[in-house]
Order: sequence, then structure tokens, then C-alpha cells
Amino acid sequence: MKNLFVLLVFSIYSIFSVAQPTSAQGLKDAYKDYFTIGVAVNMRNIQNPEQVQLILDNYNSITAENVMKPVEVHPSEGVWKWEDADRVANFCREHNIPLRGHCLCWHSQFSDWMFTDKDGKDVTKEVFYERLREHIHTVVNRYKDIVYAWDVVNEAMTDGNGGVGRRGQEPNPYRQSRLYQLCGDEFIAKAFQFAHEADPNALLFYNDYNAFQAGKRDRIYNMVKKMQDAGVPITGIGMQGHYSAYSPTFKEVDDALTKFSELVKHIHVTELDIRLSEQTGGELQFSRGEVNVPQYVKTMQESVYADVFRAFRKHRDVIDNVTFWNLGDADSWVGVNNQALPFDRNYKPKRIYHIVRDFDPSLDSRVPKEDFIPSSKNQPGQQYPMVNSEGYARFRIEAPAAKSVIVSLGLGGTGGTVLQKNAEGVWEGTTSGPMDEGFHYYHLTIDGGVVNDPGALNYYGSTRWESGIEIPAHDQNFYALSDVPHGNVQQILFHSPSTNSERRAFVYTPPTYDGKKKFPVLYLQHGWGEDETAWSSQGHAGLIMDNLIADGKITPFIIVMTYGMTNEVRWGHMNEFRWEDFQIVLKDELIPYVDSHFATKPGRDNRAMAGLSMGGMETRNFTLKYPEVFGHWGLLSGGTYSANDFSSFDKKQLPKTIFISCGSKEGPDRVMSAVEELKSEGHNAHGYISQGTAHEFLTWRRSLYQLAQIFFK
Repeated sequence: MKNLFVLLVFSIYSIFSVAQPTSAQGLKDAYKDYFTIGVAVNMRNIQNPEQVQLILDNYNSITAENVMKPVEVHPSEGVWKWEDADRVANFCREHNIPLRGHCLCWHSQFSDWMFTDKDGKDVTKEVFYERLREHIHTVVNRYKDIVYAWDVVNEAMTDGNGGVGRRGQEPNPYRQSRLYQLCGDEFIAKAFQFAHEADPNALLFYNDYNAFQAGKRDRIYNMVKKMQDAGVPITGIGMQGHYSAYSPTFKEVDDALTKFSELVKHIHVTELDIRLSEQTGGELQFSRGEVNVPQYVKTMQESVYADVFRAFRKHRDVIDNVTFWNLGDADSWVGVNNQALPFDRNYKPKRIYHIVRDFDPSLDSRVPKEDFIPSSKNQPGQQYPMVNSEGYARFRIEAPAAKSVIVSLGLGGTGGTVLQKNAEGVWEGTTSGPMDEGFHYYHLTIDGGVVNDPGALNYYGSTRWESGIEIPAHDQNFYALSDVPHGNVQQILFHSPSTNSERRAFVYTPPTYDGKKKFPVLYLQHGWGEDETAWSSQGHAGLIMDNLIADGKITPFIIVMTYGMTNEVRWGHMNEFRWEDFQIVLKDELIPYVDSHFATKPGRDNRAMAGLSMGGMETRNFTLKYPEVFGHWGLLSGGTYSANDFSSFDKKQLPKTIFISCGSKEGPDRVMSAVEELKSEGHNAHGYISQGTAHEFLTWRRSLYQLAQIFFK
């Protein structure tokens, strides 16, 4: 029995899982119509065969992480060390991959000997410029055949968002480096002048971090404009992109790119990584992270990756290149535990990789229609969450002291919707795209704590009371509350000797039920994580029946909905589930109770069993083990039957009706093939595919609507 269960679980959750985007292409191929994708490499990366292949598959631009920095190639006057830099350049030549030069002038990892003479005394700026010019000319000329762009000056602007200087004056925008103290901002102009002299065809970049922050963005903009107005050949701006799971937002990156594009036609994202800590940029006191990172922080990191790449794609007209700073987490300068890159410590692709690569271009420029209204599943008087006519969902949460708010509901299983705090301290956000029509469970994660949305009603799912939201469906009238005669959904309590407990069920009786006329009965089971409230609450089973009966489309029948004991086993331990416990409750306790307390028609032909997901598994197991109990069998996203299942049955044990369904996003071919095979063997089998839905309640509402018109005919 356990082996059968494992097989069923594998079958259901492989057949009825939402299909994920697949692609055999690498990052460079995914972005061939946008910009080149680069990577910063070390010596190990270009010598290890597996890592080399990873580079060749995914990247079409390379940066030497450290070995071309001034102190590496020119550690002292007259001394040049070319071995490692040449290895990177030769790797690029061998594989025909363009090289970004990094970097020519930087306050860190610089050839500090340029500042002093042989006696250790400070030199004049004229002497310094002679030395700088020789350095730049020598390096640029050595690699001009393979280097297409240089980070000429790195990180010359001060950090922070600005402030007020002495006596109300603007603060000095420049980093008070040794370069600046000797030369003022002239060293920037001179470095670009020397680089342009050495290679007039190379793209020349000013490169800095935290360029998304308004204050630093504006300081970079003002400096570049000043230099360009003076004839300095700055042809590009490099936004390093050392980001965090907490920032930046799409808007911050978008604003920076928009502003910089006023000055230059070339913007490169030169050093992209997104760490799990809160710090960004070149902070030296960064946290190297913890080994056990909460999933909500990873979700935030994934959201930032998705947002910044959406901004990059929006500005494809000015962005030429996006370079990741290191190949895998094992190489990362922010530490392996910060998990900052698309490839993990073993160079295997992470979710980040697929989020970056497998984007949907149609969503990049799509703007939700502003016809949002409160969800029908909101608590009385609550405006949020909201939904619009296209299927987008919008959330608003007041948590002014929080650092992060995530809604678990997201597009296509992306992990959720990360909200952003507005100027009033209120967190807001809209799903990245339209959701499937129908009902969805969700919850909030606020700084790691899981809570429900105070604006939404609660529904039992995922083994807890969850918030619920309803995306309006185009065919929602079949489960709408309409002006028709209504049946009754009542709670019953029955004693269960086998479990030594009092158990609960809900029973729907049709509008014409008077306790005298007898009706057929459908025993309808919920899925794993839900309970006996599911079908009558989020499933709207009673309303579906009322509308069908009013339209004269069905033979009225009773529905019994009880707890399938599915939640007694946790996910990951499904093989421990004891089918027989529920089977005893159903066969020996609940059915006799219902038959003795309600006007039910006797016999298997007047009884049906159906269930969704794991409730379908329960239905399949029960009906095959006890075929004499039910005459009509239904599996809703819960597996399939085959003719071989009935090979040992006599004619009286065969089902009168078989109904199998799933959503169109759940692998419908398997369902329809099973139905056709059953039909070919003479069985009264029916299949149904819910268009545009997955493993969710609109699939099952529609399935009940169809099933009800077939059973008991």
C-alpha cells in the first residue's frame, strides 16, 4: 500500500503541477536582442574545464576581476607583472570574447608608489601625471586589440545621499582620496585624456557604486556633465550594481538610467551581485551572511534581481552590457554565504538564474489597467486587497516599522510579491502580471513573521487559516450568489468509534429537500492542507448546485463534505499516510450516519465519490478497494483510472460513471488519454479540462459544475 501511495503522489504532483518555463539557452542567448552579458573572472575560472564551459555557455563579455588593477600589473616604478592579466586576455582572444578593462585609476588597489619619490616624499601632481600617463598608455596599448571598453576612473564620488556643508554650502561631492587631495578633480580629466590618447576607439567609463541612490546619482551626473562640458572624453557611465535583497527598487534604477542617458549613449552595469545582507555598494564592513538564510530573504533577493533586470531591459537602447561580478558564489567578494550570484558555490544554477534568463518580454512594458476594485473576499469595509479586470492583484499593508513585507501570492510561482514602502510608511505592491482567474490562498511575511492580511477573509488551506483573494473569472456566474432558490449547508457532528472522537461534516441539501423525498448523495473530498469547510466555502459548492438546479441542468442531489484526515501527515512524509483510517470512517461511520439522518436513496447507483488533488487520491483508493459502495467516481486533479484497474471486477462492481478533470496548466494530455482509453474499453468515462487554470479552485469549481451534470443520470 505504501508503494502504491508513493506512486500516486509522484503521478499526481508530476502530472498536475504548473508547467515551468524551460530553455536550453544560456544568459547571453536570452539577452541577444538586449545587451551583452558579462562575468568577472579569476584565474581558477579560466583554467577549470567545467567553469570554462559555464563561461562559454552564458557570457559574451569578460572582465578581469583583479589582475588588471594598477597594483597588480604595475606594483612599483619600472616593474610590470603581466602574467595573469595576459592569461585573461589570451583566454578572451582564444574564445573570441570581448574584454572589459578594469580599471585604470582607483583610490584602492592603486600603484601608490606614483605619489612619492625614491625618498618617500610626495611628488608634484605634474610628476604624478607623467607616471599615470605612462601607466595608462602602457596598459591600454597592450590590450587594445581585445579590450573594447575601460573603466577609466573608479569610485571618485563620495558616499551617501548628500547633506549640507559648512555654513550652508553644498558638501564636497568628491571622495577625499589621495588622488583628489593631490590633484583635485583634475585627475579624472587627465585619466580620461590619457586613455583616449592610447585608444581613441575604446569606450571610456566612469564607474561607481550606489548610483541608484538619488544623492550619489546626482553627484555622478553633475561631475560627468562638468567634465563633458570641458571636453573630457567620458563616453559611458558604469553602474556597478553591488545591490542587496532590500534595495534598490525598480523605480530607483529606472530613474538613474533615465538621468544618465541624458549624458551618455553607453551605460554598463559593471559589477552586478545582489547580496542577502542589507548593505549595498562598496561598504567594507558588510556582513558575509549566515548559512541558514530565511526563505523570505531569498524571495526578496529574487525580487530585486527580477526588478533590476526589468529596468535594464527597459533601457536596452542605452545599456550595452550587464556584467556579473564573479562566476559563482564560491568566488564572490561578498562571501559565499551571501549567495549573491545566479550560480551557487558548486556552480549550479539557482532560481535567480532562471528568473533572470526565463523572463516574459510581454510583461516588461505591460501596465495594469487602473480599474482596481476591492476583492470579493475582503472583510467588510476593507478596500485592500484589490483586483482589476485583467487579473492583477494589488496590496496595501500598514507596517511602518517593518523592513520587509512580502505577499506569498505571485505570478507563476515566483515566490511572492515584494511590497515597497511609500513616503507615508505604508507598504504597497501589485503582482508582476495577471493571476489565474478564481480563488487563491495567500499570507504575508513581515520581517520573517507569517501573518494574514487584515483586509481579507480567512480560509483553511495549506494546513492553516490563510487569507483569500478572488480574481474575477469571465464565467463566474455559475458560482455567483444569484436570485434563485437556495439549498442549505448544515454542519453535522457524528461519533467515530474507530478514532474515538466526535467528527464534523457539512451537508448540502437542495432547495426542494423536505426530509421526505429521497435524493442521491455525492461524497466530495477536499485536498491536502484543507478541511471539511473547503468545498462549501472557497469551493462555492452550494451556490454551484443552486444555480444548476435553477437552470434545470441536473438531477438534484445531496453533497456530503467531511475531513479526509489528509493533514495528519506532513508534506515530505506522504508515504506514512494511513488510507485505511479514513476509509473506515467514511464506509462504516459517516455513510451510515448520513443515511439514517437524511432522506437518501439507497444503493451504490445513488452514491458518488469525488475529490480534488489528494481527495482525488482518496477517491481512487477507496473506489478501487470498495467498488460496491459508490457507483459514480470522480477525480479532480487527482490522478486517473485505467481499464486495468478494473480487470478483476465483476460487472456489478464496475463504475456507472467516471469523471476525470484537471486544469489546462496541469498536463491535460494524460487526463484525456486516460478517458479515451476507458471509452475504448466500453466505460462511461468523461473528461474535462479547465482552460487557463492550474492546480487551484477555479479548476475544481468548474469540474464540479461539469460533474454534477453527468452523475446520477
